[in-house]
Amino acid sequence: MKYAYISTQESIYSYEGTLLGARVCQVQDTKDGLVDAPPDLFWAECADEMTASNSYYDMADQQVKLQPVKPIE
Repeated sequence: MKYAYISTQESIYSYEGTLLGARVCQVQDTKDGLVDAPPDLFWAECADEMTASNSYYDMADQQVKLQPVKPIE
């Protein structure tokens, strides 16, 4: 299990322009140093394959998810 730092002030959009959720700023392996900074920043547990560059936080179901990849045409 990893931990993702979420910024509610930054939105992430799909390759089609659809709003996905909030930006994942950082992902780390431990809870060491985790501090919430409400209401703009908070921590959420996430799967091991998540990184800041490949994931987003879905505000609707409160989970970190992989960003969809544009299909090869």
